Amino acid sequence: MAATLLAVTAAVLGAGSPAMAEPHADAKQCHDGGGPGPYPPGHIGSPYSNQIIYGTRPVLEESRSNASARGLAYLKKGDYFSIDRTNDYVAVPYPLGHVQFTTAELAQPGRLGPNFTWHYCEEIVDNEGRWMDRADHDGLYYTRWIDGAHVGIRLCITRPGENNDRAVCVGENTSPGGWYVDDDDDSNDWFDVIPPGPTTPDEPDPPAAGSSRSLVTFQANTGFLYTRDPGGTMRDTGYGMMRGTSPATSNGQVAFQANTGFLFTLSAGGAVHDTRYGMMAGTSPALSGGQIAFQANTSLLYTRNMNTGKTTDLRLGMMAGTSPAIAGDTGSWRIAFQANDGFLYYRDSGGATVNTGLGMMRGSSPSITKLSNGTYVIAFEANTGLLYVHSNNWGTDLRLGLMTDTSPAITSSGTSWTIAFQANTGFLFTRTSAGATTDTRYGMMAHTSPAARGGRIVFQANTGFLYYRDGNAAAVDTAYGMMAGTSPAA
Repeated sequence: MAATLLAVTAAVLGAGSPAMAEPHADAKQCHDGGGPGPYPPGHIGSPYSNQIIYGTRPVLEESRSNASARGLAYLKKGDYFSIDRTNDYVAVPYPLGHVQFTTAELAQPGRLGPNFTWHYCEEIVDNEGRWMDRADHDGLYYTRWIDGAHVGIRLCITRPGENNDRAVCVGENTSPGGWYVDDDDDSNDWFDVIPPGPTTPDEPDPPAAGSSRSLVTFQANTGFLYTRDPGGTMRDTGYGMMRGTSPATSNGQVAFQANTGFLFTLSAGGAVHDTRYGMMAGTSPALSGGQIAFQANTSLLYTRNMNTGKTTDLRLGMMAGTSPAIAGDTGSWRIAFQANDGFLYYRDSGGATVNTGLGMMRGSSPSITKLSNGTYVIAFEANTGLLYVHSNNWGTDLRLGLMTDTSPAITSSGTSWTIAFQANTGFLFTRTSAGATTDTRYGMMAHTSPAARGGRIVFQANTGFLYYRDGNAAAVDTAYGMMAGTSPAA
């Protein structure tokens, strides 16, 4: 058996890049709000009308026809200007229509609670229409238009070298606070968060049922989507992926969140299709037999048929930072997901939605497979940190601990299944339906999860390189580096 992998410095793919770390690594989680609508935007009043930060007064503009919002401010060269967005919805007391909160007020029980989270977008544009992550000259800058319906929106400025490099945000402790929430649900905003996408097929020539055109696909450490065909040929697609997300593949097809925040697909023949459907930041799509499941940027579960382009909002809320799993094909499928109440749910193509009553670990996602007898088996990390399976309306605790911030993968052959997972030791483990548990002694990169299909397991080793393992054979190092915090698909 091969020795345990040791962490070493991984070589990057392609040209070298600066060693300087990105100052705000999660600052590209932007939700396009679609703009101000048909009427001129209005300025939000206090505290935006009177708070000065680093000599400038940030302005929060809101559309008069929907809840889209953006910021504008005069910045000094090198400043970061961010617009924050809460990850959870905020109730607006009827009939106010809009309200403002401090961070402490949002953290109260009955609102979002003390552990509420948010993300932010630092993409800014100057008066010449040039987009950038930070101000490259003194002048007036605008943030993106952000969808603000039922979520908190606020503005912050970071000036490197001041305030310990921490952002200064509007209205942290003033009343009214700097978190602005609008409950505008009109058709120009709430349903426009996901722009109407094309209904043309993503896959011009869908692979036949049972096709064996298997791929391995991953986000390389260049940020681009790569594929590896069964013959071992690596291909750089040239398409950038959103930071912290992973692709999905089935029958030679690929689905991924592009660095635009939209769901993209790659056909078995190599054609790339922008669906124009927005995905939730930090989440990844699932794909099986031409059917895609994904968390939209409304936090709701959607499906898309690659063969027809039909996209459906299932109106089911998902937990922030988690992704669905799907098994089956365009004719019959089942989706497993962590709902926004923290429980494992599944949804069938026939319309049935079931709450299993089994709690999941925060930040983890399930995996699902379909057996030859037509039944489904779901693998997931319970809120105890232990590996569970759900089948035939029953959950079973396998008494195996998983590493924090990882998810298991499950694959099947006939009526037997195998689960691959990163154990809480940091090593790749497998567990079969026959009860055999194997420590492969291969170390995995923190915050990553394996993928499994048939007898193959693919994973990001603790060297940062993509590895694959067929059956009980020694794992193979492809010598291709992967993006930190992402996982491959098989």
